[in-house]
Amino acid sequence: MKESDWIVKAILDFNLYKKAAKVAAFYPLPSEPDIKPILKELAGQGRLLLPRTFGEGLMEFSEIKDIDKDLIEGRFHVFEPKAALPFWKGEIPFALIPGVRFDKKGGRYGHGKGYYDRFLSRHKETIKCGVAFSFQVSAKPLELKTTDVLMNYIVAPLEKEIPNVEKATV
Repeated sequence: MKESDWIVKAILDFNLYKKAAKVAAFYPLPSEPDIKPILKELAGQGRLLLPRTFGEGLMEFSEIKDIDKDLIEGRFHVFEPKAALPFWKGEIPFALIPGVRFDKKGGRYGHGKGYYDRFLSRHKETIKCGVAFSFQVSAKPLELKTTDVLMNYIVAPLEKEIPNVEKATV
């Protein structure tokens, strides 16, 4: 089984994901886990929120009903909501977060622009779930800045049990 397939199955089986009325997610880059099956399921259920970047380092989420019609290629070649779609004003109970590197304490390195950290620091109530390939999870702590936001969980197909990292049994 490919790692992306394992990740999709683990997320679909994750109770906190299943219970969330809305899920903030990301449209994957080619180098990231392919969670597009999850995006399609969430859109069909009216639960999907995807980010749009704007200004200098700012990001907000919009509700997506149709993956094929509601998205355009935006900054950094990432598919994001069309500008006509309003930003979501309600609660965001659960978020799937991409990253370049994660650690066993929930630390996360992104692409260095701070979009997710700025957004998540304003949404402390959101359960933050990092999504990673096995090679992206470090057993050693990452050197984090005070502005870096920790993940509550990480979904990654790992051989060894690491605290705060979701395994097949959630």
